[in-house]
Amino acid sequence: MTPKITSIHGQTHIGGLNRVYHCNYYNAYLQTAVMLSDGAGECQPRQLLHDAVVPLIRHLRKTGYTEKDLSEEFAFCGFGKLRRATGPTEWLTPTSHYGQAAVMQGKKECSCFFNAGYISGITEQETHETMCKQAGAPVDWYKAGEVLHPIKDYLKRPAELHPVPPRFSFAEAQSFNTSVDEDAIIKAVSGLPLFGKSGMNDTGLIDAFGVVLTNHFADYYNYISYESYFGMIKAGMSLEQTQDVFVQGGHVCAFNTFGGIMSSPEWDAVVRPMCKTDEDWIHGMVAIANALGWGVWRVEKIVPGRELVIRVYNSYEGVGYKRMYPTAKNPQLSFLVMGGVQGLAHLFWKIDIKKRPTLNQNFYASVFNSPENKFSVKQTHAIAAGHGYDRVVAWRD
Repeated sequence: MTPKITSIHGQTHIGGLNRVYHCNYYNAYLQTAVMLSDGAGECQPRQLLHDAVVPLIRHLRKTGYTEKDLSEEFAFCGFGKLRRATGPTEWLTPTSHYGQAAVMQGKKECSCFFNAGYISGITEQETHETMCKQAGAPVDWYKAGEVLHPIKDYLKRPAELHPVPPRFSFAEAQSFNTSVDEDAIIKAVSGLPLFGKSGMNDTGLIDAFGVVLTNHFADYYNYISYESYFGMIKAGMSLEQTQDVFVQGGHVCAFNTFGGIMSSPEWDAVVRPMCKTDEDWIHGMVAIANALGWGVWRVEKIVPGRELVIRVYNSYEGVGYKRMYPTAKNPQLSFLVMGGVQGLAHLFWKIDIKKRPTLNQNFYASVFNSPENKFSVKQTHAIAAGHGYDRVVAWRD
């Protein structure tokens, strides 16, 4: 089947669940960040990475998804190819987004926890990855067996979405003058074939903008991030250190996804002709972000080389947090947005993405992520804390 995709107030839904585009670098980093909690207090990151997807698959099954539908959607959303093997309890992924991410990181151990949890959601059986490509197997292999252990349904409340104010409608942003046509950019991005195919000769992966994308479950990202975050703090890690671990994920995403987009032929064809200044480039990149299911980004303030302020209405992190937890006292909880805004500032005023530097991991470590010319970042408003939007400020002292 081709899933029905709906968009409302900046969020994209398939099967009633918010989906967001993220790249292989972000997915690999976030899984590594969650794994940092291993041995900290009561944290069990491998179990968390597996269990977090099960309630989402159960939700889809309740809406009428069949096993065939779920296997096809696995490919459509870029997770790879998933199918049953010869035995009644054996499954395999000939191609796997998470398997490729592990190879990219040089890991030689089974780490497709998401895939195993996806299978558990289909079968209601305990499922473990038993062989993997990164350790030399021809495919990633999974074994399902005993009845699945109890797993909490963490989606406690419906998502609350609210109408979004028009672009530049709030007083702080009324001075902007840009020729960037956001509606045209969103329409162009929405028309790109950003989905995987499940045919016999297809990979079920989404190659675009120089990265490999997934159209992932926002609730999965939120649950594994916040459960790990709270668990690490409870185990004794400082608030600042733990926050930095997860904000860094957004910074990695900005470098690879935003940087890849602004270095792509699609950018050159659609967006670059509209851009004359750094401010135009930022407005263009924000327009593309608004086609990714993350919520609606609005530029509040740009001081070139000094400061960038972004609001996000219906951010997937803020809306997701409110689905699962009580109102927060600390507003600094939208880790992807904080890292993303900091990374956006770095793309323009640390490395100058307009000059098309080579975006590899050595460059990220030695230049993009170095302390030199670094922008600080802080979240001042948060949907999770009861505000109407997320607001993030990146500045250079």
